[in-house]
Amino acid sequence: MPKETNALKGKGNVMDYTLRFWAENIKPDDVLNRGLPYLQSYRAGVAIALREEDLNEECAIALRGLEEARVSVSFWPLLSLEIGYFPCERNFLDYISFVEKVLAWAQNAGVSPDVIAVDLELPFSQVVEILKAGKLKIVPKTFGILRENLSSSRFKQAHSAFAELQGFVRSRGIRVLTAVLPWVLLELDGSFDLIQDMMETPVFGIDWDIISPMFYVSMISGMSGGFVNERDANWLTYKACCELADRFSEKAGVSLGVTGTGILGNEPSFDTPERLVIGIEAALAAGITDISIYNLEGILEREDPEHWFDLIRSAKPRIPPESRKISAALQIGRKTYPFIARFIKRFSRG
Repeated sequence: MPKETNALKGKGNVMDYTLRFWAENIKPDDVLNRGLPYLQSYRAGVAIALREEDLNEECAIALRGLEEARVSVSFWPLLSLEIGYFPCERNFLDYISFVEKVLAWAQNAGVSPDVIAVDLELPFSQVVEILKAGKLKIVPKTFGILRENLSSSRFKQAHSAFAELQGFVRSRGIRVLTAVLPWVLLELDGSFDLIQDMMETPVFGIDWDIISPMFYVSMISGMSGGFVNERDANWLTYKACCELADRFSEKAGVSLGVTGTGILGNEPSFDTPERLVIGIEAALAAGITDISIYNLEGILEREDPEHWFDLIRSAKPRIPPESRKISAALQIGRKTYPFIARFIKRFSRG
């Protein structure tokens, strides 16, 4: 059982911020039974993955228990692997239908989320293909997959549909958080949508309540083949969060991690909380006060979960060490991206 910490006593030298944990591979009743003491003690919310098979009474009981304990609960709807798992351009109709079904089920079950989390990512099958191509260093294959995704008409349809979904959910008094791939932030100013289209993820121009890019430092560094280390990834997180906070203010969030494996089953994870906290401190220093950690189950399975929660909740704003490599790359990217985007869009199909 977690003990009260300085962070919980409300001491003035501790930064208070909205904290939630993604919970993908842990059932709602396990979140209630194993996670509740920590979520309560550390004033944290939870974004619980909900799939078709989770819409049952056992799940409803667990969700009601979390609500009764005054834990902020987010619903994180996910599709079957066959449909793509994550919501995107190719399955937006299926996803919207499922969200409507989830909300209808929740109303009948007597539960209501504070947030619906829309996790915009590439279809899972494409994620697997791209990762395989990356390991084999087959760059043309990766680019070919992404170029095939380009479709202005489908992008516009999906963009409108997700905007309508956001309005529908908000009309029910529920906020909408969108988790997005970090590279789409190159299109933060709204001038281009090439990357969003390639990634099958319409993001900007929709009135999301929270935009939470996934800067999973352990994965960025662990899957880059040594090109990007943790110092680089933490500096990238800081710089991106600065831009996001400057443009979206209180709507800016960030997702950090990872502490445990997810759908891939082999995601590089942090082995100590100290490494994770560097990213949290960077986000706070950039002005982000809505932080989601992936994932809850990864921490609960550690030998000393309390130590992880202690360090996470007591994090203070701190600018990480600069990475000149990342600063230079960002500067080059900002200057060259508009030309690249115009060129590719000019020769892409409609």
